[in-house]
Amino acid sequence: MRRREYVTALGGTVGVFATGGTGRAQPATLERVCPADTVTHVRPGDDVLFEAAAEPGVESPDAEWTVDGGESDAVRPGAPFWSYTYRTGNPAAAGRFDETGVYDVTVSVGASSVDWTVVATERAPAAPSADLSCEPGPDATVTVRDEIEVTATAADDSGTLRTLLWQEGRNATYVDDTDLSGADATVTYAVTGGNAIWFIGDYPMIAWIVCRDGRLTTARTEGPAVEAFRDVDISGTNAPVRAGEDLVVEAEIAAEGSSTYHAFVEASADLIVGHDPTHVDSATVEVFAGQAESIELEFTTATVRNTQTFPVRVETRHAASETDVTVIGTDDADERGHLQVTDLETNAPVTGGDRLEVTATLANTGDAPADREVELVVGDNPTTVDTRRVTVDAGATTTVSLGYETYPVRNDDEFPVRVRTGDDSASRTVLVYGRDGDGNGDGNDGDDGTGQASFAVSITGTNAPVAGGERLSVTATVENAGDAAGTHDVELVVGRTPEVVDAASMSLAPGETTTVSLGYETYPVRNDDTFPVTIRSPQTSDTRTVTVRGSG
Repeated sequence: MRRREYVTALGGTVGVFATGGTGRAQPATLERVCPADTVTHVRPGDDVLFEAAAEPGVESPDAEWTVDGGESDAVRPGAPFWSYTYRTGNPAAAGRFDETGVYDVTVSVGASSVDWTVVATERAPAAPSADLSCEPGPDATVTVRDEIEVTATAADDSGTLRTLLWQEGRNATYVDDTDLSGADATVTYAVTGGNAIWFIGDYPMIAWIVCRDGRLTTARTEGPAVEAFRDVDISGTNAPVRAGEDLVVEAEIAAEGSSTYHAFVEASADLIVGHDPTHVDSATVEVFAGQAESIELEFTTATVRNTQTFPVRVETRHAASETDVTVIGTDDADERGHLQVTDLETNAPVTGGDRLEVTATLANTGDAPADREVELVVGDNPTTVDTRRVTVDAGATTTVSLGYETYPVRNDDEFPVRVRTGDDSASRTVLVYGRDGDGNGDGNDGDDGTGQASFAVSITGTNAPVAGGERLSVTATVENAGDAAGTHDVELVVGRTPEVVDAASMSLAPGETTTVSLGYETYPVRNDDTFPVTIRSPQTSDTRTVTVRGSG
């Protein structure tokens, strides 16, 4: 028989899908799956799939394929079905017999084997037909949040359709499969742009249509370009301001995407103000995928006589965030207080996990009472962690205390804290001692005083997306990677303004691993809300991004 080139392998596996692995447990018991019968007929030059069910599962190198008792290029156990074997544990191979004749195909794993008799004849049924399309198509650009649908239409004149195997189309990496039956079928594979790693990498998607007798055909389609989602959230303003002064709007720009394929993302933001929306400022920032950067946008307010409250909105090309601000008119300026921060004290340094307290002295230097929301903002990427409403008479002074539970860091961390009144602000740099830092002794957690427990956490899954008002659950593994037994709290922290919503106390021996599920009832939101969730121990943390579906 003539040697031939089957399906050219286009590189190594993508890897994100081929994560299962089956081990090399032996001995294995094999059972014929496809072709379902001992004898099958196929036209010369057409493709045929061979698959055996293995119990326990095997890896592709463990299966030995022979034709007429010896090696042959007529059966290829590698691409395009190596990844399928790796994921399922079932030995699978593609065959093509270019000349008419009768062939004995055998797959063996250890002492177990199954075989098929293949009759290559022009009188055999034709291969099934297939067509594949993608929506949006290859000329479109979508974000990692958008849905992509790949639709396959298959037909077989013999009416023996069995399976559709979805693969990434460059590296032949198995993605999923769909059961088929009858003479024709139309099926759709739906995936978000962020999970379509092959489209992100500019690779096509392919579908293998398999009949019960093993006859095989393939179709492929290109997909849209997939870009990172530019999210935005207004983190604060300097409002209220007096008419004619500059209004400053602070915003966080986050790039939701793949650090492998998107890396640094250029994000442009526009500031839109007023009931009759007017563009007044723009800024562009580079954000590494999965992270966020702060920007400031501003404009000079009009010199108006009467106090006005109006919306300001920061927009990227994918998202928008809006809040209301107040500009004090010239006729009202003398009738409104001005709350100045005259002193700032903290209880720093504190140990990570302890409460950081900030006490501010506020003086109303205006001619009328000042009613303000006072904020405590922390970090180099400013985050509001506490607020207090205060009312101070004209010429009077008061103090306000704000605080939050610091993160239990391993190493010493130094960062700014700021108190803002809307009229004024003041900041200090504080130090939080880490578990391994100078302010935390030897960090010994061992029961006998000779070792240290260290809880490593890894998120294994969530039930997101959930509808607003439903419970969001996050599951994680917790391993004591230290050399002593210990007990620690494991917490679920949610949101860009971090909030602990659930926790569990865990006691683990050295090397012991357990699973924890934490969760909370989400808030019923009108619009979809995407935010980070973190499982953290005193030593490590792991973060995922989740979506709560809005009702609007």
